[in-house]
Amino acid sequence: MPESAVPLLRIERGEVEEGLQRGHFAAVDAGGALVTSKGDASRLTYFRSCAKPFQAIAALRTGIVDRFGLTAEHVAIICASHNGEPRHVATVRDLLAHAGIGESALQCGAHWPYDEAAASVVRREMIEPLAVFNNCSGKHSGMLAAGCVLQAPLEHYLEASHPVQQHIRQVVEEFTGCASTQILYGIDGCSAPNAAVPLSAMARSFATLVTSTDRAAKTAVEAMTTHPFLVGGTKRFDTALMEATNGRLLAKGGAAGAHCTADRRSGVGLAVKLEDVDGTWLSAAVMAALSELGWLSPAEQQALDRYAHPTLRNHKGLEVGRVTAV
Repeated sequence: MPESAVPLLRIERGEVEEGLQRGHFAAVDAGGALVTSKGDASRLTYFRSCAKPFQAIAALRTGIVDRFGLTAEHVAIICASHNGEPRHVATVRDLLAHAGIGESALQCGAHWPYDEAAASVVRREMIEPLAVFNNCSGKHSGMLAAGCVLQAPLEHYLEASHPVQQHIRQVVEEFTGCASTQILYGIDGCSAPNAAVPLSAMARSFATLVTSTDRAAKTAVEAMTTHPFLVGGTKRFDTALMEATNGRLLAKGGAAGAHCTADRRSGVGLAVKLEDVDGTWLSAAVMAALSELGWLSPAEQQALDRYAHPTLRNHKGLEVGRVTAV
C-alpha cells in the first residue's frame, strides 16, 4: 500500500505553527534504483515544467540547431520557465527569427512578465501582455522550430497527434523508463500536453538526463547549466541553485509544487512534490532534501540560505513568520 504524504515544511507566524506542508520526495539513480525517499515514491505526478528539458530534447533531435544556426542560449530558453525579463524576451524573439516564425504562431497564451521590474515597464507601454512574455514561450518556440523541420502543420503543434508531441512522448518514455501504458497525459498551463508518471520515474528521468551520452541530452544539460539566468531569471531558485553550484546541479521546477534536481557528480536525480499545489515554499523543501543527500557544500548552503529558510513578510514588509523544514 502506498505511503501517505509526510510533513516536509512547518509554517510559523509569531510563535504559533500556522500550518504544515506535506509532500513526497524520491532520489533515484539512472538505473532506476531508489537511493532514498520520504512519503510515496510511487505517487503519480505531473511533470509540469520539469518536463521542459525532455521537450527540448525532442526538438533538438529533429536537427533544429544545425538547421537554424541556434546557440546554447537559444537551447537554454527552450528549457526555461523564464521571468519575461528583457534578455529572455529578446532570446525568444531571436530564436523565432532564426527559424523564420512569427510571434503570432505561439499558442502558449499571454501573461505579464513574472519579474516585477520588467512587468512595470511593459505595462506602461501596452494594455495587454504578449505571448513572448509567457514563461513557456521558449519551449513553444522550440516546438514550432521542430515542426518546421518535420514539415508538420504549425497551427496544430499542440495536438497530441502532432509529430512534435509524438516525438516528446518517445523521449519521456525513454528517460523515465516507463511504458506508454504507464504514462497519463493532461494539459499544462501553457496548453501543451504534459505527462504524469510515478515520482520515482521523474527522479530517474533527471538522473538519466545528466548521465546520458546522447548528443541532444548533453546539449540541453550544458545549455541550462551554462546559462542558468535564461532558465529562470532574477531571484529564481533554479537559477540560483545552478549558479551557486557552478552547474554541478541541474535544476528545473514546475507548477503545483513539483521540482526536479540532478547531481552531475553522483548521477542521481531528485524529485520533490508538495501536496499543497501552491508551491510558494517549494525551495525550502528542495533545500532540505539536498542537505539530506549531501549535495551542497557549506559555502553553497550559505549562498542559498534565503531559499532554505524563507521568511514571511506582510504587505508593510515586516517579518512576521518563518518557514522551516520538518
